[in-house]
Amino acid sequence: MNSASPVFLVIIIFCELMTPEVAMAQSAVDQVGLVSSEQIIEHDRIFRIYVDRYEPDEETITYLRTQEDSLTLYVFFGNWCRESKKYIPGLMKSLQATETNLIDVKYVGVDVQKKNPEKLLNKFDIEYIPTVVVLKGNVEIGRIVEKPEQPIEIDLVEILKRHQ
Repeated sequence: MNSASPVFLVIIIFCELMTPEVAMAQSAVDQVGLVSSEQIIEHDRIFRIYVDRYEPDEETITYLRTQEDSLTLYVFFGNWCRESKKYIPGLMKSLQATETNLIDVKYVGVDVQKKNPEKLLNKFDIEYIPTVVVLKGNVEIGRIVEKPEQPIEIDLVEILKRHQ
């Protein structure tokens, strides 16, 4: 056996791993639809690590705790999405720290083609992942699309302050 044989074997294995069947199997592990924050953290260790490491802005947490209006947040994310893994854990940790029942958070996992869950994606006209839709009652008062301008919890508070 010459020295090129192991390299050739590695190339063959790599090519086999890139087949459509393997790609489909990988996408099957993506979370799609409504999921809880606990399910996200259990499903993806990167989310768990980033949630554990994140230090929310304390003034922002205090502000969110003192909110008197109930809010609904639809957080569209993808396990496959780098920006989701970068920004959504900070939002998750911040919302956990508020310890309020007035903020109802609905995490919506989106497939890599951004076609499912079709009904929710169409309802909120979602084009980019991650997107956080902020509702007071049934009225959208703002959204954070892809990359927040500052820490995500501060962007959320700015949306709320604009609509007091």
